[in-house]
Amino acid sequence: MLKKRRLIIVFAIILMAVVLAVNFFSGSPDASKLGLQQIEEKTQTVAEEFDEDFIQLLMNNRPEKQVSFSTLNFEAKHPFYLYSEDGKLLFWSNVSMIPDFGDINTGDGFRPYQLIDNAKGTYFSRIRSISRNNQVYWMVQVYSLYDKVEIDNEYLHAGYNDEVFGNDRFILSAAPHQEYDQITGQDGAYFFSVSLRNGYTPIGHRSNTALLLFFFSLTGLVFILGGDFVIRLWKHGKRKLSFIYTVSILVSVRGMMLIFHFPQDYFEVPLFDPAYYASSLLNPSLGDLLLNVVASAIVLAMLISMLGRREVIVVFAKIRKRYYQWVFYLLAYLLSALFLFLFFRLFINISNNSQWNLNILDIPTFDYFKAISILILFFGGAGYLLFTLMSLNLVFYQARAKKVYALKLLLGISVPFLVVAAWIDLIYLIVYISHLILLVAIISFELYDNVLKLQLNTFLTFFFGCLVGAIITGAASYQDYEKREILQKNRLANQILMEKDVMAEFLLSDVMERIKGDLFIKNRIVNPSLSKDPVEQKIRKIYISNYFDQYDLNVMIFNTAGEDVLHRNNDQTLDDYRFRYMNSDYATSVRNLYFVKSGEGVEGNKFYTFVPMEKDGDFIGTIVMEFVQQRIQSTSVFPKLLLDKKYVDDIYDHNFDYALFRDSVLQYSVGVYNYRDPDVSGLLENDNLYVGGVSRDKYHHYGVVNGSSTLVISSPIYPLSYILADVSFFFIGYIACTLIFIIFYALLNGLNKVQFNYATKLQFYLNFAFFVPMLVISAIAIGLLSKSYLEDLHRQYFEKANIIRDNLFQYLEQETQGTMDKDDFLAEVYRLASTTATDINVFDPDGKLMATSQPNIFEKKVLTKYLDPQAYAEILEAQNTRVILDEQVGKLKYKTVYISLRGIKRQQVLGIISIPFFESEEELNVLIVDVFSTIINIFVAIFIVFLIVSYFVSKQLTDPFKLLTQKLKVTNLEDNEPMYWPINDEIGLLVNEYNNMLFKLEASRKVLALNEKESAWREMAKQVAHEIKNPLTPMKLTLQHLLRLQAEGRIDDPEKLKKPINNLINQVDTLSDIATSFSTFAKMPLPKNELMDFEQVVVGAVELFKNSERGKVGFYNHVNERLLVMGDDKLFGRVISNLIINGVQAVPEDRSAEITVILTKENEWTRLEVKDNGTGIPEELRDKIFIPNFSTKSEGSGLGLAIAKRGVETAGGNIWFETKDGQGTSFFLAFPVVNDAVGAPR
Repeated sequence: MLKKRRLIIVFAIILMAVVLAVNFFSGSPDASKLGLQQIEEKTQTVAEEFDEDFIQLLMNNRPEKQVSFSTLNFEAKHPFYLYSEDGKLLFWSNVSMIPDFGDINTGDGFRPYQLIDNAKGTYFSRIRSISRNNQVYWMVQVYSLYDKVEIDNEYLHAGYNDEVFGNDRFILSAAPHQEYDQITGQDGAYFFSVSLRNGYTPIGHRSNTALLLFFFSLTGLVFILGGDFVIRLWKHGKRKLSFIYTVSILVSVRGMMLIFHFPQDYFEVPLFDPAYYASSLLNPSLGDLLLNVVASAIVLAMLISMLGRREVIVVFAKIRKRYYQWVFYLLAYLLSALFLFLFFRLFINISNNSQWNLNILDIPTFDYFKAISILILFFGGAGYLLFTLMSLNLVFYQARAKKVYALKLLLGISVPFLVVAAWIDLIYLIVYISHLILLVAIISFELYDNVLKLQLNTFLTFFFGCLVGAIITGAASYQDYEKREILQKNRLANQILMEKDVMAEFLLSDVMERIKGDLFIKNRIVNPSLSKDPVEQKIRKIYISNYFDQYDLNVMIFNTAGEDVLHRNNDQTLDDYRFRYMNSDYATSVRNLYFVKSGEGVEGNKFYTFVPMEKDGDFIGTIVMEFVQQRIQSTSVFPKLLLDKKYVDDIYDHNFDYALFRDSVLQYSVGVYNYRDPDVSGLLENDNLYVGGVSRDKYHHYGVVNGSSTLVISSPIYPLSYILADVSFFFIGYIACTLIFIIFYALLNGLNKVQFNYATKLQFYLNFAFFVPMLVISAIAIGLLSKSYLEDLHRQYFEKANIIRDNLFQYLEQETQGTMDKDDFLAEVYRLASTTATDINVFDPDGKLMATSQPNIFEKKVLTKYLDPQAYAEILEAQNTRVILDEQVGKLKYKTVYISLRGIKRQQVLGIISIPFFESEEELNVLIVDVFSTIINIFVAIFIVFLIVSYFVSKQLTDPFKLLTQKLKVTNLEDNEPMYWPINDEIGLLVNEYNNMLFKLEASRKVLALNEKESAWREMAKQVAHEIKNPLTPMKLTLQHLLRLQAEGRIDDPEKLKKPINNLINQVDTLSDIATSFSTFAKMPLPKNELMDFEQVVVGAVELFKNSERGKVGFYNHVNERLLVMGDDKLFGRVISNLIINGVQAVPEDRSAEITVILTKENEWTRLEVKDNGTGIPEELRDKIFIPNFSTKSEGSGLGLAIAKRGVETAGGNIWFETKDGQGTSFFLAFPVVNDAVGAPR
């Protein structure tokens, strides 16, 4: 049967490979057809969602009621807009794009589904007419098919919608086209036309559904049959073969998956997407890493289970005796260190090759990728712990007395490791010290005894292992954080020392384009009679953002003749500037933008922009802007969503302080750190500053040298609370995984088979009573503190908004009244935005944009110039003064404060100020991390303390039961001592009952002793009578024979008397022997109780039978230390000899007797086994073996085993036997080893 299953499994694995190969090498039969089907199905789904939104709109707005933003604000699946009959926009649900009514066909040729194409993108739309409150509206619902946004980064995505199209190899048409395929609805309504060009691939990965179904069927067959196959082999004792088959199946399946890129080339599964994680060919995704680790864990678990078998341990113990012990200790230590290295590298591998970090800072964005990463680390840590425990169990079996020597060897070989680790990195030192503590604890407390059994010490061992693993991964996490910080500082240093400002280039490219199209500037330049000063003012106030506060700006305006019309005293002409700076050495990636690096003794870096101005196609002049860098600004409020991805790698987003030194002289500094402190000079002379950095004054400093320049970059050190929080976070994660797998193990083996002792249950109850309330309290505390911090953050936002409103109110009122020019008002908005380091948008009472400090957001079509609909409802309709809303543009989430500006007299709304806080999510995340780190540190600290306290509490509570157990173990009919308990509690009641039992037992003993004596004498009298009667019968017959001889007169014949007399003498001797045996048994004194070497007694007894003719006596000694026990050495020698004789006599004469004597030691007991190869003891006689006068031999007296039992039990030992019919019997002697003599040298 097993052979058939093996063939089926092999055949199924081969078929799996064939199926994957066919699917891998065969393309999709009709990619174009499949692509059209996907597009049509998706647009039909969108059309259904349009209808659902429409129904929701009708339900929220009854026919007789007026439509308003308040009634139209609901959670719609897609953006929608309402227009009046003449095309006026009345309502919008989204401000990222608002279609122009002119792009919508509502006249001849009207279709309910249309394509809208504008500057923002191409949209699939649903147009319908609705009537509410006697007013007709056009409702337009849109769904993006193609985004034309000018920016492509992690927040905004330009290009096709990947939910509809597989790539960009397609052409869309709003009208039916003869050569295009039509996309229609389920009812046949025309949507649009599309042409799929060569190279178009459908959404997802190519796969043949039928083949994949067949593949999954085969996979299920392999794992079901294969699992059952290896389990059967395992249960039948063929563990090696089961192990080999398991490895073969796992390697085969994983190999096929990797070769044919399954499942990443067949399904859209983020877990198997290399974009999130990829490290090597073996681990092309996080899912593959998980599968590899799980497969390795299965193999390692089977290997540990095999190594944990008693047979393997005994065989390994024999092998150890042939070599020096230190060799095996060293081997175990090195293998454990190897698993430590693999565990540590596993964390580094995940961190370096993934898109996320595993530390407390990422808690607010915790997702299933991080959860799976922790699960993978748990498997790695479990393998490290279990293999360490098992390897130490192998080398310390029957060698516990060598613990001191092993610990000295461990500490000795650890010294060079500690020195090297401290020299390389303190993190490695911490990791190795943690590893060392684990090894010392395992050896000292013999924790390897708790591996393969579930009890209290097992849980404590696993919890301790989780703590050590958490410390190791916490240290690795801190090292990873430091390396990332140094990488960021290097990027900043390269930007500064290499004198490159990518952000400035990006911003200036936009500024130049905007200036080119400014009509006000063009009119000023073209009119020679107008002053050019307003042009400079507008450029400085409107176009130059606060990022350029680090630059000195000089604006020059040249006319068509090349003369500076702004600064008449400037002798330099446009040609002079062009000749000097417009060359390839200074060119940048931006046209007409040039960068000049600073030199020794020369002012800072410079940017020169040449902006040619044209009006109506005629050249009217050139604006030249000179930017001279004073210092580099470390932060900017410029929103990250405007930064294109091509600039992201060159832009640092960390808030670092730094200072530039030339020849150890401070040139300038940025930030709050005091680089003028005299101690900083000593910092520059520290070589570690330029390697891994130096921590000083709660800052981490890192230096980069470039020629005579030294840049020192500083950042606050990673707080100790965060480091501890990392350890606590991993500890809780590992504990959770441990409990889950223990529960799974219990369910797999049956809850009834998992039995816990009283101490374990008590520990569980105590920890559960603590854990659940503490968990609830921690969750509530996190929620309350997070809510409090969030309210405080909102309060700060409102305070800043109020300051801006108070400062902007008078200018808005003047602009509304016409007493202030619009450009002047805009200049005030820019000034206020720069002063408060915020972005400011001002909307009029109709919800349209009046002024903004960030025009790029609107000009690049990221947002439209309309007020958020929720803010419109809250401020303009509900008349609220202020509101804070959660908003999102692309994938960027942020908060925006809206606050109304009202006139003093009539309190009418003059405008609405919008202040977006793009960094609000990061600020909230920082607050959450602070709260969570504090709570989790407290939680884990209390949990560990309570775990230790509960251990001692449970130990104290169970000690009386242990004492009572010991008393019950030695309770007999001889000497019993009552117990004393000072407190009248439950234990006291139990002790009292025990003492009462002793009194009753003593009374019963006396009665039993009397009855036993009477019974014994009766039995003995019967036995004596029986034994005496046997020789009396032949004696009587002999005497009668003598009487006949006398009557015949032949009694004088000596020959006739000799034989009868000899018979009488023999019978008299028999009677004498019987009398002597019974007398000896009755008068037998108590054996002596002296300290003796049990091994010598055994050897002496075995030597007597060395040359036995009946058979062979073999002696196997598995103990390499002296075994001192208490007892009578002569009695024990006779007992052992008697057992050997009995064994020889139990073997039939037709076979050779083989007696095996085995001496072993377990825990604190020595055990002797005397095994024969006889016929065994019949089941009906087994209960009578130790009864006096009972014998299985016809010539035996039946007193040998009775005497043996009495002597062994008097010495505190045990004697028992195990027998099998036809195979033989084993008699066992067990004696406690004297503790003071354990491990004594021979």
